[in-house]
Formats: sequence, C-alpha cells, structure tokens
Amino acid sequence: MDTRLKNNSDRKGLGLFVSVLLLALLATAVLFFYKPIVQNAKGFLEISQTNREKDMENLKESEESNFLECLFQGNYILKWDLERQKSNKKFGSSDVYLNNIDSIANLNDENDENTDDDYDNFKNDFASLMDDWYYQFYYGTLSKFQLEYYIKDNTTDTHLTNTGSDLSAFLSEGEKAENMKKQYYFYAVLQFDKDGNLNIPYFHGVSKSSKDTFLSLNLTEEMVNRSWNNAAWYASRVKKLSDMTVVYAVKSESFLQNDYQQQMGYLSSQMINDAYSRAGAGYLYVISIILVLLLGFILPAIKPLGVGKGIEAKIPLEIWAIGAALTVSFYDEVLLDLIRETVKGDLFTLNGNHIFTEGMSRVVVNIFNVFIWFLIFLCWFAAALSIRELFIKKPAKYLKENTISIRFLFWIGRSLKKGWFYVSSFDMSKKDNKKILLLLGGNMIVMIILCSMWEAGVIGAIIYTGILFYFVNKYKNKITSGYNTITEAAGKLSEGNLEVTIGNAGIFNPLKEQLMRVQQGFRKAVLEETKSQKMKAELITNVSHDLKTPLTAIITYVDLLKNENLSEEQRASYVETLDRKALRLKILIEDLFEMSKAASNTISMNPVELDIAALLKQLQFELSDRVAGAGLDFRVRIPDDKVIAWLDSDKTYRIFENLLINMCKYALQGSRAYLDMEVKGNEVNITVRNISQEELDFTGDEIVERFVRGDKARNSEGSGLGLAIAKSFTELQGGTFQVITDGDLFKVVVTFHLL
Repeated sequence: MDTRLKNNSDRKGLGLFVSVLLLALLATAVLFFYKPIVQNAKGFLEISQTNREKDMENLKESEESNFLECLFQGNYILKWDLERQKSNKKFGSSDVYLNNIDSIANLNDENDENTDDDYDNFKNDFASLMDDWYYQFYYGTLSKFQLEYYIKDNTTDTHLTNTGSDLSAFLSEGEKAENMKKQYYFYAVLQFDKDGNLNIPYFHGVSKSSKDTFLSLNLTEEMVNRSWNNAAWYASRVKKLSDMTVVYAVKSESFLQNDYQQQMGYLSSQMINDAYSRAGAGYLYVISIILVLLLGFILPAIKPLGVGKGIEAKIPLEIWAIGAALTVSFYDEVLLDLIRETVKGDLFTLNGNHIFTEGMSRVVVNIFNVFIWFLIFLCWFAAALSIRELFIKKPAKYLKENTISIRFLFWIGRSLKKGWFYVSSFDMSKKDNKKILLLLGGNMIVMIILCSMWEAGVIGAIIYTGILFYFVNKYKNKITSGYNTITEAAGKLSEGNLEVTIGNAGIFNPLKEQLMRVQQGFRKAVLEETKSQKMKAELITNVSHDLKTPLTAIITYVDLLKNENLSEEQRASYVETLDRKALRLKILIEDLFEMSKAASNTISMNPVELDIAALLKQLQFELSDRVAGAGLDFRVRIPDDKVIAWLDSDKTYRIFENLLINMCKYALQGSRAYLDMEVKGNEVNITVRNISQEELDFTGDEIVERFVRGDKARNSEGSGLGLAIAKSFTELQGGTFQVITDGDLFKVVVTFHLL
C-alpha cells in the first residue's frame, strides 16, 4: 500500500513538472516572434496612417459642424433672454417664439386637420426643445468652447454679454475693429433684419463648407425631426429671429481640438492595435492558446505522467472561465503593448538607473514576458483539463462536481430535505423546544447565506421561506386541526388577542362558549385600560433603561475606587468618570421631573417681556462650540430688530436649547443646518432645520412623545424627553410646536404670539 501511494505521488510530481516545463517552453518560444510582428506592423501602420488622416479630416469637419449648430441654438436662447431683459418679465420660450392660436387661424388650410390639441402638444414639445437648448448652451457650449457673446436688440439697443471685452467693436469699422480681430481666432457677426433675413459680415475661423452648413440650419427642420408633422404647419406657428445682432468670438485657436484630439488619440490607439494584430500578434495568440488546449487534452492521455488526476482537474468551471475571459481582455490592453514596448526598448528602463546593464535589463524584461505568457497559458491549460472532464464524466456529474453554483444548489436541496424530515417527525405531545430552536437556527443560517448573495439571494430567501412555511404549516394543521382549534384560541386570548374568532371546535364547543364570554369581558376591561397601561409600560421601560446605564457605571467605579492599590492617576480618572455619570443621572432625573410637572400642569411660569431675537443670539453664541464640534455648517437668520413676546425666559431658553442640542446629536455631519426667525403679523415663527444622519422612519407626532428618540437603539446620550419638554413648554405659553419630516429633512416650527 505504501509503495502504491509513493508511486502515485511520484507520478503527480512528474506530471506537474512536465506540464510546467512545456508551458514555460511555449511561453519562451513566443518571444521569438516579437521582432517579426513589429517589422510587419510597420507596413500596416503606413497604410493605416493614410486612412487615419482622412478620418481625422472628417472628424475635424464634424467638430466644426457641431460647433456651428451650437451657435445656431445659441441665437434662440440669447434672443429669449434678451426679450426677458427688455420687458423685465419671466417669459417662456413659447411666449417669445410662437404665434398664438388666434393669429394663425387664418393661415390654416381648409384641409388642415390639426386641432387645438395638436397645437398644445406642439407648444409643449417646443418648450421642451428650448429648455434642452438652454441647458446645453449655458452649461455646455460656453465652457466647452470658451465662447464669448454679445447680443443687441436693433430697435432698443438693449444688449447682453458674458465678457468684459467690447465685442460690439466688431460692428464698427476702423482700428478698433481690427485690434479686436487680432485678439480672437474665431469671430462671427450675425445680423437679423426686421423680416428675419440674415446677413453675415464676418465669419472667420472655420471652413466655408461649415459656414454653408450653418446657413442651412433652421428651426422648422429641428421641429420636424422631433415629430412627424409637415414643415409648413410648423413654419406658420414659429416666429423668425429678427431685429437683432449677435457677435460670437473665441480667443483660443485650439477651441475645437479637445474632442478632436481625444478622438484622434482613440483612433491612433485602435490603428496601432489593429496593425499589430494583422501583423501576426493575433495569430500568435490564437495558435499558442490552441497548442495549450491540445496539451491539456494530450498530457492526461499519457498515463505514466498522471496529469489531470489531482485538484487541477477539479477546478470549478466558474473560476477557470473567469481566468480565461480575463486573458482575452488582456490581449488589447496588455499583450499588444507588451510586444511593442519589449521590441522598442527596455520595458522598465532598468538600465537608466545605472544599476543594471543593458544585457541584465534585457534578461529581466524577457523573464517578465515569459512569466506573463506562462500565467495566460496556465489559465487555458486548467480550462482544457476541466473541459476534458466533461467528456469523461456524464454532464450531470460534471456539473455537480466541477461547478460552485450547482454544488451550492445541491447543498440547499439537502438542507431542505433534512428540514422537511425534521418537521415531519415533530411530536406535538412533547415539549421539543430544543428541536424548534435548532430548526430555526438552521433556517437562519440558510437565510444569511442567501442574503449575502445580494439581490438574487434576497429573492431566493423569500421563495425559500415561503415554501418552507407552507409545507410546515400544512402538515402541522393536518395532524392537530381538532385539538389546536380550541388551544390556539385560548393561547391567543392569553396573549392579549381579544379579536380572535373561534371556529368549529367539535366536542370542545361548550368550552368555546365559555371562552367567548371570557373574551367579551376581557375586551371591555382591556379597552378601558389600554391607554394607561401603555403609558405605564413605556415609563417603566424607558426610565429603567436610561437610569440604569449611568447608575451601573457609578456602582462599577465605586467598587474600583475601593482598591487601595490604585495610582493617583487612576483614582483621578475614576472620580472624573463618577462625576460625569452622576451629572448624567442628575440631568435625567431633572428632565423626568420637568416632564412630570409639565404633564400635570403644576409647573410655575414667570412670563416677562422677552426679546426672542436677543435670546436666540445669546443661545447661538453659547452653543457655538458644540455646533462646531458636530461638524455642521450652521446658518442663522435672525432679524436685527427686537421681537418682544410675553414669555418665561428660562422656559423659552430651554425650548430652543433642547432643539439645538437635538440638532447637534442627530444632524448629518458636514451638512448645513438652519435657524430662521420670521415675523408674520402678530406672530413669530422660529424654524430649526437639519438633515438627519439616520433614516427618519417616524412621524412628527411620534418623535415628540415622551421617551422617544431618533436613535431607537438608545446608544446616544439623552432622556428622550427633550422634544417632549420643548413642546410642553411651548404649549404652556400659548404657542404651537410642530415637527415636520420629509425624507431625511427634520424641521421644527415654533410659533409664539407677539405683544
């Protein structure tokens, strides 16, 4: 037995050695084809260069046409803005360019079947087109081409411009106009008379063909391209550009070359890669991969080598498929550059640091090339071994043993089968809590695994849970239907569900009648006590939690202080912590007393003539460090004048102190927060707004309840009474306190009556 194991081990070692050796030799052989490929590529590059120059010329003309089309659109946008400036009204594009439906009624042909609805649709479509042009001109064209403009109304001399240069000089003659021409590479003057005829005195910086293209552009054609109506119908409804002069100018000679150069670089890269592929790189890559695949099928057939008998033949399909796909993507991105740079010179310029000689650096580069090709061949060799297994095994067995996804699905199937057997053997007469916990624990593990698969896993988890619930519930109900009818009703009653309907219980119907009478009595009592019991439960839960935390810390640190071996630094640290926790406990108790007094209306109020504006400014100053520590950009808008109301100064200060502290705790760090005061008649509205760092999954009414926090985990310091106290103090002084949530926006509006 030992001899057999040793022979198998020797065979695997020999097979591995032979496989690695052959792949390394093949990777080395590839390097001998580098120079012929580069030599052949030169001829293909010369041919491609001529074609590239033609392509570049076409690209340049296309860029000019695109630029002039932007100018054409700009005419309409600038005219639109000019009309708004003239009338000082916010005209829409339809108000400026469209004839109203009454004025065009006489222009319609008798056979025109277009309706008023057609005109409304056209009007909306036209407005959409102008909005698109507006955005493109102001947020694209001006910055992209560094375009300067000057537009003037010929009748009123009203003008608009975006530059400090006097572009109106292009409209004059003489030395001033000549100096302006010297400053700009491109300039054009477009003059529209009252009938809409266009005159172009200057159009410098683009080819004549592009200029002719500009003259052929018209708005009617643009609209026809957007819909299928006839051009005459549009022409009768759209006003022409008239009574205006537009000057466009660009200083940079390369204003059209950004996209042009980007396209040129892209075409150059494509041209070089194509030339190298045609020169033999593509054939080299394909033939070498074919040879590797043949090795992957031939070597396992030589039984003494023992190739394909180990883990290399069990590599999952998903892994080698990804590796092979990556090697294909490397062809354009890596391999062609590797061939080119290796032949042109030192790939890493190692000899430039005077440590490696030229010969040594060449050796390093060759080793690197062999290593890269070896990794590529290794991926395809593993793929060949795995594909070979598909022919040896049956497809079903191959998928089961050589794919991760199928293995995972089989595992889920086995888990479901075991789970079903577990449920089917459940004994209702025994208290099998341990068995239930184990079942739910296994179910939880399956759900966690499914949910880790993102969207697909979540869908699978939902389906899995639904199927599991259906079969378990069906089987359980079939066995225990009679017994469970009455016990289930009794259990729900004991849990407080007083709305349960009891079905046919067979021999247990007399007990059913008794339960129904008990149900009626409980329902009446519970309805009367629900509100008070809920409040008591919340009080006990929240107060015990919030008081227990600092109290536990105090007890712990008191025990630590009893240790006589403590150093002075440790003792001082513990005392400081005790002081902080005691202060925290004091604040919680004070908040509780304040809320209790406010709820019972026993709190004393001392109203005075209070300047709310001054109070808020004082509060802003006192809490400035805390706001800064929260990382908020705090914007405050408070009137300079006095805002006097009849209020208790201490209670009012507490209202806004609670609001700002709440803002510092829960606002998103780095966001803006606002404090605004606005006087309306005999009322003043104070608004505090911020963006919450946590999702707001509650309403404004819920958050002002006692002991309710935005941090439901109760990890942050606070009693949960801040907003409740603020609301109570506001309403005790005759004001209103409103909390508004919108998405992640948290806003509080406090209103008081003024004197």
